[in-house]
Amino acid sequence: MTKKKKLILGFLVAAILLAVLVLFAIYKGLIPSIGGGSGEVVYVQPVSTLTSTSFTVDRYGGVIESQKAITYKRDPNRKIESVHVKVGDIVTKGTVLFKYDVRSSENNIASIKLDIEGLNNEIAFLQNQGNSTEIQLQISERQLEIKQKQQDLKKYEQEIEQSEVKSEISGVIKGVNETGQDVNGSEQPVITMTETGEFRVKGKVSEQSIGTLNAGMPVIIRSRVNEDETWTGNISKIETEPATNEGQETYFYDGGGEKASKYPFYVTLDSTSGLMLGQHVYIEPDYGQGQIKKKEGMWIDQSFIAYEDDGVTPFAWVDRNGRLSKRALALGEMDDFDYTVEIVSGLAEDDLIAWPDESLTEGMKTENITEVSLG
Repeated sequence: MTKKKKLILGFLVAAILLAVLVLFAIYKGLIPSIGGGSGEVVYVQPVSTLTSTSFTVDRYGGVIESQKAITYKRDPNRKIESVHVKVGDIVTKGTVLFKYDVRSSENNIASIKLDIEGLNNEIAFLQNQGNSTEIQLQISERQLEIKQKQQDLKKYEQEIEQSEVKSEISGVIKGVNETGQDVNGSEQPVITMTETGEFRVKGKVSEQSIGTLNAGMPVIIRSRVNEDETWTGNISKIETEPATNEGQETYFYDGGGEKASKYPFYVTLDSTSGLMLGQHVYIEPDYGQGQIKKKEGMWIDQSFIAYEDDGVTPFAWVDRNGRLSKRALALGEMDDFDYTVEIVSGLAEDDLIAWPDESLTEGMKTENITEVSLG
């Protein structure tokens, strides 16, 4: 049996939880046993407790983001003059993100040019002093020094040409750190941005719940505005390090007041149609809840339906003024996926119904199980 089928079976068991609770209580001797004797009690429950098709699963907050994230770090040997973007800005490829201070490069260029000019003057002077080996050696030394100066000159000229750091993609600015360092002086990206285009979903899970998720797990993405609007996908990655913010771990407090870390995880979507970058959504593990249909009318678990001796005439055991009574039913469609049947007529939401048992007979005393204390 697949994991999904097992979970659907769990859902069906939940639909008859109260009935199972009765049997357990009987077994433990907490309430009298059901039987045909005149003093015995049949426990009944409201039909309304059997008609819910809700399916409770864990939910995690998520946000739609770009599949590709890019960071831009500072050259540790250079100083940033200005940052040209802020968090939330939408930029196109080629947009200037930040600019390095070029004043030191300009000063170095001016100094090197003066040095080269001086060396050329020395070479011209030496050439007028004759053609001895010693003079030629001095000229060669100065020519070599000029070549080295020219290489340095080219480096500083490139620094000026490349003083503007431009975006390699079109996207959204997600983080700006003008110093390029965290509070401890460790290197951090100056700019963090995500690419526009294909989306993924980023969620966060607590350290207590991280074990319930795994890479490859199918999930349902649900709109926070309209819960009937959903998308599907699979968890692609779960981070092994807690989420951080400017070098500090991000925590939340659980119900017991304990501090716990949150771990990012990511979902690759089967389709991104209708989603927007930055949109907040819910993430649910997919246990088959998406296949449970919302039905019109009254639907209850098929196990609560009894049949006459002919095997085809349906009825239910219901409470009638504190006594058990048969009630004929008209049935509609059956849904074998969640093992429910449509009640066309014969029952109302406030009727009290018993789980069929061969020992049941009309006239037995009834008691509402929801009003019985087992403790």
